[in-house]
Amino acid sequence: PELFYALPWSYGTIGFLSSVKCRIIKAKPFVHVTYIPTFSAKDLSSKMNEIASDKNAPDFLEATGYSKDKAVIQCARFADVSEASQKSSVNYINRFWKPFYYKWVETALDKGQFEEYIPVKHYYHRFTRSIFWELEDMIPFANHPLYRVLWGWMGAPEVSLLKLFQGPVIRKSSMYAHAVQESIIPLTILEEGISRFDEWYGIYPLLIFPVRVYDRKGLSGMIHPRKDLLLPGKNYGIWVDIGAYGVPRAIKQGRRWNAKKIVREMEDWTRHVGGWQALYTDVFCTERELEAMFDHSLLHKARKRLGCEKAFGSVYSKIRPEPGLLDLSDVLEKEMREAKEEAAKKMN
Repeated sequence: PELFYALPWSYGTIGFLSSVKCRIIKAKPFVHVTYIPTFSAKDLSSKMNEIASDKNAPDFLEATGYSKDKAVIQCARFADVSEASQKSSVNYINRFWKPFYYKWVETALDKGQFEEYIPVKHYYHRFTRSIFWELEDMIPFANHPLYRVLWGWMGAPEVSLLKLFQGPVIRKSSMYAHAVQESIIPLTILEEGISRFDEWYGIYPLLIFPVRVYDRKGLSGMIHPRKDLLLPGKNYGIWVDIGAYGVPRAIKQGRRWNAKKIVREMEDWTRHVGGWQALYTDVFCTERELEAMFDHSLLHKARKRLGCEKAFGSVYSKIRPEPGLLDLSDVLEKEMREAKEEAAKKMN
């Protein structure tokens, strides 16, 4: 089990996973989705905590924030559709002429709470057509009815191809004038998280995905929850992933946006509250700071036992920005001074 639990978030530092054998459970063909509008971060936080902590919590739970105060919670459960009333409320959200899913969800702010049925495959790909909400930054009129009807069938551009052909100038711009950042924090401080993301990024919509994190003690791997953040009497706690994707408000307003300062503030706050940063994003931390955020103990143990240390680099070497994009010399110098001071104290 050590290797199994060390693999998540290991970023290819243990080896190459060539095949997986697993058991699957047959799923029902539809999901029954309920859309619940909220009009304050406090109300959103309260309702998300209540729903996520319930013993009969839905199969899927998420929210989409449309401003600092307005959001729509989406609760979904696997379902069958057999009755005429159910069939009449089936929404094939990914048909190319349909509005983007996040735009459809937003309508709950005006018409109030409602529910519908969505085919499972459509639901799994609810953000594929619009690349969450990034497509409108590339094609501003992509959600216009005329565009959807005439060209929507082509789908979204392939992100991997876009990245393949971007040069160093565009890559740097995507890092310093555009944000793709996620902070996974305890659900109990969601209200504070929304306020901070509004201050740091001012990007909407905002992704809000709760997640249950288990304490497996020595087998917890990189994501090892703090004991004081677990639910009373449980071996798990509930965290929430807040994601900002797009052009920061300051950039849109023609103002300066200090990416290094802001992302480092987010990383520091995330560490302080017992959370984690999504590592596929642009990280602005040092390796020491990364190891303070993520528990590397099981990974180091597995790498040493399997002889991976000479074959594969560290997690940090895999996820840090390309050379020349980020200058952390000032931070590294400070870390070195602190390490020398600490060593001197121990000697005395």
